[in-house]
Amino acid sequence: MTKLNANLLLAADIGGTKSDVAIFDLSQNHNDPPVRRQRYRNKKFLNFNEILTDFLADSETPVYGCFGVAAVIRQGTAKFTNLDWTLSENTLRDRFGFKQITLINDLTAICSALPFLTKKDLLLIQQGEVEENGVRAVIAPGTGLGEGFLIDRESCFHPQGSEGGHCDFAPLNQEQAKLLTYLQQRHLAVSYELLCSGKGLPNIFDFLASTSITRDNDLFTQIAAAKDRTPLIVEGALAEFPCPLCAKTLSLFLEILGAEAGNLALKSYSTGGLFIGGGILPRIANRISFDSFLKTFRQKEKMENLMDSIPVHLIMRQDAALLGTASYGRHLFRMP
Repeated sequence: MTKLNANLLLAADIGGTKSDVAIFDLSQNHNDPPVRRQRYRNKKFLNFNEILTDFLADSETPVYGCFGVAAVIRQGTAKFTNLDWTLSENTLRDRFGFKQITLINDLTAICSALPFLTKKDLLLIQQGEVEENGVRAVIAPGTGLGEGFLIDRESCFHPQGSEGGHCDFAPLNQEQAKLLTYLQQRHLAVSYELLCSGKGLPNIFDFLASTSITRDNDLFTQIAAAKDRTPLIVEGALAEFPCPLCAKTLSLFLEILGAEAGNLALKSYSTGGLFIGGGILPRIANRISFDSFLKTFRQKEKMENLMDSIPVHLIMRQDAALLGTASYGRHLFRMP
């Protein structure tokens, strides 16, 4: 590492699976590309300090740092939910020499990016009607299930991630009630994250496999033996000749996700729009129908008219969280 550079901001999107690390020039605009960027697979490193040491080996160290992390953050310390890592602002400051550094929730980061996303970054799911200054909400199925919101008005820019993905799952019908009972035998608490995430698809698959759906085929054997079953389940659902078990799994996943997205929209009163983030759906957006998602999203009895009016978009930009982390850092450190 070389000397500190006061014109640079180090931003990082640290998830349960990968970390995107980048250096941004604070004299440039929000949407300008980073000076340098690199992606790391977390499983190859013992902790994030190893990643940061590698990234900064031949770089000037930025004065400012802002890291979006898939973790609960308390008093400047982040303990990851789906990774055996801990980060501390004080430790990072002392180890790498930052003048100022902050840790934010990864959904806070995505919410921070919303004002800077363009039409090409979004896929329209439901037209709706945007209310000026309305709250915007994000639900993001990935390694876990993230939820958050953004209040963006003339006198207030407040992005806020939450732990809403860990709220209790509420079944909509008898089939989902059986799914709840099945998971209650394996988990003390059954959250939406256990169903609407990378781990959720295998959980739904296992439930359906325990029922009467036919499963005596080669694909089922491959899925059962796979270390990461989610990609095989998705491909089985979208194959030219779909696996009925996989297709049902994906359909049920979208139904439950739509219901929880509707819950989030109601609780945050997100008349500025509901945005779907995460890494699962953008990869298959052009191969699936969102009809089942929208059906349960809207199915809120007296609030159906409100739900029809809320715009819904899928975030297609892969580095939205990194963009948002840099944006949050600019606001926090009072950069233009």
